[in-house]
Amino acid sequence: MKNRLLVIGIIIVLVLTIVFTRTKYPDLKENAISFTMGEYKSDIDDTVYGSLNYNNRTYIPYGTLKGQIKTKDIKTCIGYIVQDENSSSTTNLNDKDTRVYTLANDKNENFLMVYYIGTTLMNQPDFYRALDTKDKKIEVPNFIDKEDYGYWE
Repeated sequence: MKNRLLVIGIIIVLVLTIVFTRTKYPDLKENAISFTMGEYKSDIDDTVYGSLNYNNRTYIPYGTLKGQIKTKDIKTCIGYIVQDENSSSTTNLNDKDTRVYTLANDKNENFLMVYYIGTTLMNQPDFYRALDTKDKKIEVPNFIDKEDYGYWE
């Protein structure tokens, strides 16, 4: 009987730990931006990158999540991504589950985070960096794992 109660107690603690440490993503606001993915062709390595335009800046992929992002690291949800009619994706244009966020300690908005809030087991954020930060010393949040994109080398 003691062992059974111990196992039940451990399960309850584990469930509560998962529920209370899960990252909470800010909600989509009424005035959310509807982003359409663009293309940016790098003159450095001729690679074509998916791009986002925000506040007169162009952002291309930079990295993925390293470790865990905390709720306090996310500032706000600024919009969602849709695909245009020329996309090979079969994305529903009314689907607002691929969200775009700004980061809390990134006052110059050098990075945008893209995260799919839908129900997929392995959802992981991607981070986009503003093109105008190339070759500049900027602070990269410790939860961003830089990928091997030729543009950023």
